[in-house]
Amino acid sequence: MPARRFLGSWDSQDWALARRACRFNDTTILNEAISMCPARDLQDFYNMVRSHAIKNNATAILYNLIERGISIIPRFPGEAVGATKETLELLLAHGWDINARADTSREAEPFMWFVADNEDMIKWCLEHGASVHPRGQEPLSDDVITLSQQMCEQILEKVAMRGTVATFELLHSKGAPLGWRPLHLAVKTATHSPPDQDGNNARMDMVLHLLDVVGIDVNAPDQPPGSKTLPSRLGTPICYMPCSRVETVDTKTLTWLLLDRGADPTPAFEWAERYHPEFMEDVKAWKKRQGSSSYCCLQ
Repeated sequence: MPARRFLGSWDSQDWALARRACRFNDTTILNEAISMCPARDLQDFYNMVRSHAIKNNATAILYNLIERGISIIPRFPGEAVGATKETLELLLAHGWDINARADTSREAEPFMWFVADNEDMIKWCLEHGASVHPRGQEPLSDDVITLSQQMCEQILEKVAMRGTVATFELLHSKGAPLGWRPLHLAVKTATHSPPDQDGNNARMDMVLHLLDVVGIDVNAPDQPPGSKTLPSRLGTPICYMPCSRVETVDTKTLTWLLLDRGADPTPAFEWAERYHPEFMEDVKAWKKRQGSSSYCCLQ
């Protein structure tokens, strides 16, 4: 098939020139590359050029494609990640749907989900029509998690993992639902995130915010109770610590924080025995400490 031939020709002269054209935003080089590409491979060639032009913010190349009647709409939401606002606005002006979703699990999330760690880009997305609700997805329910909801979790769950508290609150104020696992996923990433050189820890800040401001139950389930265990569902938030297979990061502070807030460590013991025995020692130390003080240093 043409696509296979083309994708297998990464080092061919026409594609090498096309990559160079995108890197330097040079339409003269692109024209030369196009002249060398077999007609049967042109559509695949244009698709790859579009993708690389977007990644390189090569707007002259994109305009060249437009003049040739070639769509510059990304095939998948993730194809637009890394583009500047100028490039994104060009895509919007030529038919890109910022809320589009693909059918595959890797691309089932809209574009805004891919930039959850970029507060400025989140604001830009909202200003340009991005919805906090995945298109076509069923409303959240207490008794079922649909396949669509498994493939595309809520935007606040993404931000809880990678974004800032300010971004979380902005999206929450726009009506974004919490989903099932914001605290669980925040705990997971906090497990691997030690403080920076100034002693700040954005991931721990998110955990504290979800517990003390948003008011999420420290023992919240990650799926409907009694239902068949879904992929990547591990239990209550504290279970996501030992399951993260920590080797070098000291997790005592996070463990004690969750215990201070009322977390039941029992469901996590099975995971801890297999992946993170230090967790068991941290729990024992916390229980011993209760005789003198029951407050975590992060309160």
